[in-house]
Amino acid sequence: MWQDRRVVRSERRPRGRRWALAAAACALVGLPLAAGIGPAIVRASDAVPAMAPTPTSLHPLVGTATDVGTGGYWLVASDGGVFSFGAPFYGSAGSLPLVRPIVGMAATADGGGYWLVASDGGVFTFGDARFFGSTGGMVLNRPVVGMAATADGGGYWLVASDGGVFSFGDARFFGSTGSMVLNRPVVGMAASGDGGGYWLVAADGGVFTFGDARFFGSTGSLALVAPVVGMATDAGTGGYWLVAADGGVFSFGAPFEGSSSGHLQRAAVDISVPDGPGYRVVSANGSVFAYGGAPYLGSATVPPLAGETVAIDPGHDGGNGADAAFIGRPIDGGNFTEPCDTVGTETADGFSEHAFNFDVGTRLEALLQAEGATVVMTRTTDSGVGPCVDTRAAIGNAAGADAAISIHADGGPVTGRGFDVIEPAPVVSPISNNTAIVPASAQLASDVRTSFAADTGEAESDYSGSDGIDQRDNLGGLNLSTVPKVLIECANMQNSVDAALTESPAWRQQAAQGLADGIGAYLGATLVP
Repeated sequence: MWQDRRVVRSERRPRGRRWALAAAACALVGLPLAAGIGPAIVRASDAVPAMAPTPTSLHPLVGTATDVGTGGYWLVASDGGVFSFGAPFYGSAGSLPLVRPIVGMAATADGGGYWLVASDGGVFTFGDARFFGSTGGMVLNRPVVGMAATADGGGYWLVASDGGVFSFGDARFFGSTGSMVLNRPVVGMAASGDGGGYWLVAADGGVFTFGDARFFGSTGSLALVAPVVGMATDAGTGGYWLVAADGGVFSFGAPFEGSSSGHLQRAAVDISVPDGPGYRVVSANGSVFAYGGAPYLGSATVPPLAGETVAIDPGHDGGNGADAAFIGRPIDGGNFTEPCDTVGTETADGFSEHAFNFDVGTRLEALLQAEGATVVMTRTTDSGVGPCVDTRAAIGNAAGADAAISIHADGGPVTGRGFDVIEPAPVVSPISNNTAIVPASAQLASDVRTSFAADTGEAESDYSGSDGIDQRDNLGGLNLSTVPKVLIECANMQNSVDAALTESPAWRQQAAQGLADGIGAYLGATLVP
């Protein structure tokens, strides 16, 4: 059985959501003395016939829990959608407009239900899982990152990224790191077998014990390439496993059965233990990897860019020419003054840049949405005025875009040809500071340059920039951005050869594909550990 959008019971009526992936781009994880990455990967999906058609989630997976009653398991996505494999389906939050994304789940002691928890600490109950309270109405210092249930299912703990612990029901409070200065944020927790204590784990693999939870070791002193994302306990030994974003597993007081390091398409998000030997590693794209006798019963599929947000800014607008007063008014572009917007250029045949920009932008929007990305457009028609350059930057910033691109065509010399990708130079002004996004923007520019050239056949500009890339500090859209952003001049509309390309719908589709492939390459590198 897989996801069903019916909701059995929820704590409150949520209002909106935003999710962001927590895992960084990474390679192989280091090997501590108490752990291993050695055995060849055992992906049970390669060894066991498919039990049912693979369900699709439009949102990244964020957690998993085991059904002790059936030996099956559940997967949960950031929108609260629940996928059942060999376990009963009790409901989901997938049809609710969440205030904050779901970050984890826990099963009841008998496997007759489960809880979901959101990053604001809102708790959703399904099956025989009882509601004991939440932090959904509180103002938290840091977001909640995980939860654990007591041994009898009569309560649960929530943990925030600062290590603050919140206990509900019969869950006893044994301590927290909420008042400590941590080297890295806490990413998860696990409860001891009798419910008399719990462990917290940080992104560097540092382990903190409370109550009767015993310390068997950590990776806190190691230089990890991939951050730790979760932990699980071994009921047989009392030890525990840590899992890193690249799927590397670290075992402490528990047997090492294998890892998925180097085999993931997207970052690992959780590790769970069946009612028996072994463990399962789950990645954001729905893949499930089973080790040491843990049964594989199915997995989910997630579009490659699900969970990613892209801001598309088609330059200029169709009504700009009729409102010179509005678009000509000065704005602060970050250490310099520039017009709110301009009319743009056009070909000798009268094909306007604003129409080209909007057409390529909408084609790009469709391509990215087909890959699962959330797309934010700075304008949705080609008949309006503006918005101003600073507003366009603010739209991408407000969306928390993982990548942003401003689409243009140039009005260069008639003898010049080619495209030019412009990346931001560091600019600090009284109203802006883009220095944090300069390195990422440079990588985005490189990826867009490579893909655009390959998909369109267009040469790199012979009159601007170098090797198809330019860096500038006099473009407000880049100076004011707080998210990785580039601007591309796709072709020179004043050159007859380039002008003919921009007038061709087929070439505009190629241009959109080149931008989509470049953005996809950039985002993919941040998703694949």
